Amino acid sequence: MKVMLIEDDEGKAKAITSHLKKKGIPSSDVIRAKNMTDFAGSLGADIGLFIIDFKLPSVDNGIASQNGKAILEAIIKAGKSNSLLLAISSYPNDFPELREFYESRGCILADYSNKKGWQATLDSILIQLKRNVNFDFLVFCALQEERNPYVALLGGRQVTRADIDCLDVSIGTRKGTVVLMPNMGLVNAAVTAALCIDRFKPAVVGMSGICGGFSNRAAMGQLFVSSMAYEYQSGKWTTDGFKHEPYQVPTDPLLLARLRALVNKDNFIDELESGFRGGKRPTEQHKPDLGIFTSGSAVIADKQYLEQIQIIHRKVSALDMEVFAIQRAAELSPARPKCICAKTVVDLCDSEKDDDLHAYGSYISAKFMVKAITDSFS
Repeated sequence: MKVMLIEDDEGKAKAITSHLKKKGIPSSDVIRAKNMTDFAGSLGADIGLFIIDFKLPSVDNGIASQNGKAILEAIIKAGKSNSLLLAISSYPNDFPELREFYESRGCILADYSNKKGWQATLDSILIQLKRNVNFDFLVFCALQEERNPYVALLGGRQVTRADIDCLDVSIGTRKGTVVLMPNMGLVNAAVTAALCIDRFKPAVVGMSGICGGFSNRAAMGQLFVSSMAYEYQSGKWTTDGFKHEPYQVPTDPLLLARLRALVNKDNFIDELESGFRGGKRPTEQHKPDLGIFTSGSAVIADKQYLEQIQIIHRKVSALDMEVFAIQRAAELSPARPKCICAKTVVDLCDSEKDDDLHAYGSYISAKFMVKAITDSFS
């Protein structure tokens, strides 16, 4: 998000810009408006904080007048009522008259002559701004090894926002972050995804990583893209045993058509494997496919229990601990972002579990996610 500094005084603007830079806001993220014309011309930008002066000229070299109220009204009418507002003025004598108008619209007043005061107020607002940053896309990973490939593929910068472990990355012109969940499981995934979707307002969310597979419908090292997800744990215990009542979340049909076209590209698995240097590969290549995921909070390593889960849906392909929660959080969000979940089968949910394909599975699912996000914005 950008900061708009609405200020005609060069010395004052320099002091505020310098303080912003000290607090990690680069000059490229500060939009300077020296008059009302500049302000109107830049109002369409993605601005998270407006720093306002009470008095501003209407045009270049004009006479400064009380345009602060007009600026506030324009910000609100432009649909930017969620932006943070701070008025730093050299005219504190005007505060009693203007305070009610400004503060009723969420704008904090600060006296420029009180240097420590306005800097402390600005620091507090910047902390909130960093928490409120918006992203074009979010990707969730349950394990560190699932997030590691994004560093190799995209670089990025690790940031902690309100105890959320983020790896900020860019895909083309789109900005996003790869969130490392605090722990595995449905509850952690649901809470983390719901919080992040609400806070960062992404257009696309996704999840990549590794999963288990059903031996008659999946192969070791095969990538599956979720066409639908359900929770195998939901239902009711009775004297006759457990009666399943699986809640289902489908992937959006239009998005699914694009994902199907992507996985059906010629030699797509070669494209995904390109650049992998992390260790063991599967003994045989398997074409990526769309599949149904079932999710629960427990790791499954028992064939008999797996068979009980498998009978819920005759076409289920993959089993994991988070996909249903991610898709459900996206579905329930007022923003309804597109949701893309893709994981690689690294075991067949039996007692012969090992870590041999974890690096491979994490890599090709991350590589797919980058391509799918790119495609979704094209």
